[in-house]
Amino acid sequence: MLGLLALPFGVFAPFAILSGARSWRRIHESGGEVQGLTSAVAGLVAGLLALVAFLIGTIYWLVAS
Repeated sequence: MLGLLALPFGVFAPFAILSGARSWRRIHESGGEVQGLTSAVAGLVAGLLALVAFLIGTIYWLVAS
């Protein structure tokens, strides 16, 4: 959910990255008992994309003004 919120609102990107990475780690440590690897990776990737877009937009804004 945070990954989807991070795409239009870059402020949520660090939280999406942390949440996705933590979920991914918990899934791998569970030995197959916990499901949701696809959702965890999707949230992590969406958070990373949002962070990159946010940083590029901020740098562009600083350079253009």
